[in-house]
Amino acid sequence: MKRNQLVWGFILLLVGLLMLAGEMGVRLPNGTTPMDLFWPLLLLLAGVWVLVGVFARSKIETENASIDLQGATAVDLRINHGAGELKIHSGANANELAHGSFMGGLDHKANRSGDRLEVKMRPAKDVMDFPFFGPRSSLDWNVSLNPNIPIALDLNLGANKSDIDLRDMNISSLDLDTGASETKLTLPSSGRFTADLDLGAASLEVIIPEGLAARIRASIGAADLKVDQSRFPHNGGYYQSPDFGTAANTVDMTIDAGAASIRVR
Repeated sequence: MKRNQLVWGFILLLVGLLMLAGEMGVRLPNGTTPMDLFWPLLLLLAGVWVLVGVFARSKIETENASIDLQGATAVDLRINHGAGELKIHSGANANELAHGSFMGGLDHKANRSGDRLEVKMRPAKDVMDFPFFGPRSSLDWNVSLNPNIPIALDLNLGANKSDIDLRDMNISSLDLDTGASETKLTLPSSGRFTADLDLGAASLEVIIPEGLAARIRASIGAADLKVDQSRFPHNGGYYQSPDFGTAANTVDMTIDAGAASIRVR
């Protein structure tokens, strides 16, 4: 049974027992009902949980795994990750989509549809801890991707720290959805692709390699957005490279952000 299910199950059982005792007329020596003990007991248990989190850390095994390309000529790849560090870069072999080390294990599904391979990757271990503190697991991943195959990359990141280096990659589209995270993103140096970045309370640094023209449109709330206007001058409702319309290598980027800190250079 997963740890978060065990904890919540214990809490529900405790509440049920205290309520049942109260309905049966059970009274403590001072005349109070057992349910009156619920909050003091919950605070005591939470204190124990915090102390365990200080002195204990979950032991997690690291799995080395690879994903076969299956002869596909294009890939849709979705990666879900949180509660740790994520590194993505090129380096997989010609017959692989990906290989790497996956702390906590890798759960993945791959389906071939014509010449296209659809792959979903997520941690095999559930790290939902009650309630946001206690014994923590850090699921650190180091993932190498095939640099030659066109990849539509969809990243769904939680509370993690990511270094995503796509400089040598063949990316057909990029979709990044991240919450409370710190992300460094280096875009591909060549190709024509779109990048859709959706951020919550996050820190994001976007590096656009020399030779890649960009158009950057942003919809921000309380975000702090800084764009290198020596390369991408502000032009009405967006930032754009002077040669965006004629360049061979371009990225059309949209940024939606809440309380985020964003740097584009």
